[in-house]
Amino acid sequence: MTADREKGAIGRRGFIASVPGLAAAIAAAPTVMKATDGSSDPLTAGSVRDYLSSLDGGWVNAEDTVDTFKAGGPDNPVSAIAVGWMSYTWALEKALELECNLFITHEPTYYNHRDSDKVIIRFEQARRKREFIESSGLTILRCHDLWDQFPVEGIPTSWGKTLDLGEPVEGGGYYYVYDGGGRKAADIARHMASRLSAMGQPGVQFIGEEDRAVERLVLGCGAITPMFEFIEKLGAEMAICSDDGFTYWRDGAFAVDTGFPVAIVNHPLTEENGMKQLAFRLKQAFPSVPVHHIPQKCMYKVFTA
Repeated sequence: MTADREKGAIGRRGFIASVPGLAAAIAAAPTVMKATDGSSDPLTAGSVRDYLSSLDGGWVNAEDTVDTFKAGGPDNPVSAIAVGWMSYTWALEKALELECNLFITHEPTYYNHRDSDKVIIRFEQARRKREFIESSGLTILRCHDLWDQFPVEGIPTSWGKTLDLGEPVEGGGYYYVYDGGGRKAADIARHMASRLSAMGQPGVQFIGEEDRAVERLVLGCGAITPMFEFIEKLGAEMAICSDDGFTYWRDGAFAVDTGFPVAIVNHPLTEENGMKQLAFRLKQAFPSVPVHHIPQKCMYKVFTA
């Protein structure tokens, strides 16, 4: 173990203490859940939003967050909750089949980060989607900024659990460091592929030296996987990036020239397990209503000659 790794291997208790807001979030959650369980009032979408907001450990900018209602509002009653990474039309239809009237999405509904009207107005298909949502009576609430940095259960660390990397030895926020154990970079990529095949990922893209030994393995989540930052700030010896957070002409060219190993996977796979964890937490917080996780897989298929 190198000196850097010894410094990073702080253990689970030390790791929790080192992540801003984690101890407070964990401490606050049981209180909110108990109050929810004891209430006889009908559950509203606002109550769900307020519960999620209570989990913020200080990383969400309440004045500039996308974690807002995209359809419906806080006063709408909730009979059942659906949780999905993306509010695709088919996923919303599935939620209605499950008799859910609140859909919690991680990503945008209308194809841009802030769900602005610019895209909705431009395309007939987007306008039809909005008409469908409004006529269905669905309430849509986004949970992105909170869950992207929520430790242990949130997106980044749940991604590490998907890949069976063990406990992180360092990190916080969007980025975490894992012990590569000196394994060859190609072996790590093959292990990733074996973990992701059931989620529809046809293979893991890999650039760099296959035989390079990896001690410090760094990952981010979603579209926030800046390879250069992994190298410069966290001493990465291999990076795990998403296809929405990796730029091939820049990051890929560097990996080709230097041999730096990087594995690239489809964006939704990096966040799917985190959405399962969010659904589980909501089941505990609101036991009086059904909560359904709507699974979502790799977005594309690969056709070969």
